Amino acid sequence: MFRPGIFLDTFQESFRNKMFLFFFIVASLIVGSIGLALNMDVVNGVMRGMTFFGSELRVPAFSVKQWVESFQSGLAMFVGTFGLFLALMATSTLFPLMLQKGSIDLLLCRPIPRWRLITARFAGGASIMAFNAAYLFLGVWTVLGLKSSVWNHGFPESTILAIFAFVVLFSVVMIVSVTTESGPAGLLAATTLLVFSPVLAAHEQITPAFSSELYRHIFRTLYWVLPKSAETIGAMRRLIIERPLELNWVVGTSFIFALVCYIGTVVYFTRKDY
Repeated sequence: MFRPGIFLDTFQESFRNKMFLFFFIVASLIVGSIGLALNMDVVNGVMRGMTFFGSELRVPAFSVKQWVESFQSGLAMFVGTFGLFLALMATSTLFPLMLQKGSIDLLLCRPIPRWRLITARFAGGASIMAFNAAYLFLGVWTVLGLKSSVWNHGFPESTILAIFAFVVLFSVVMIVSVTTESGPAGLLAATTLLVFSPVLAAHEQITPAFSSELYRHIFRTLYWVLPKSAETIGAMRRLIIERPLELNWVVGTSFIFALVCYIGTVVYFTRKDY
């Protein structure tokens, strides 16, 4: 039976430290700015110009559909890189705070299995970011759709990929934070994977430069074992501009990595003597 106590505690904690409020305000500002301050000059379905907060912006002579897709894909790339880092940074303190002396004693006194405690904490942190991501993407999609009459379903669907990319890296934050009881360590580990993911994604171009077959094998192994954040973020853009997607192996290997991190965290947390 699911008990939402720890899950709700995570939400309440995010309200106390203003984490939820910060992301909600930022998302609202983005949606509001597009809705109130962006005006498009459209002639026969072609973008001729636009104004943003009264300032005229020069734009290429795209069709409205092309411009909307370009704007949406640019926003998706921004959220998938810089926004993802901010989300990881904001949630990196959830597990160390739970493990502080006093907090962990209070939690372990409850008649709840430890695996449920850690799972509820993880689900709470992921849900906070999922809500804000959905609010931002759906808000921008609605505002741009009302202004341009272009309803690209790939943009709201890409929200799923953004949430998935966060959940996978958040599992890294979880296992490192729980084992080291350090939020910065968890954030550093997840950020390192995010930064080096594009390098690993280019393994087919990089491995031929290695002089040893052993090094090439190690590099390929790292690519297949570690999460495919770069490919997941790139898939958001391809989904928006309606390009073919091959996500089975990207999602599958990343999911297995996150599952291993989750199981490892549960095993460690269950056996740890606090």
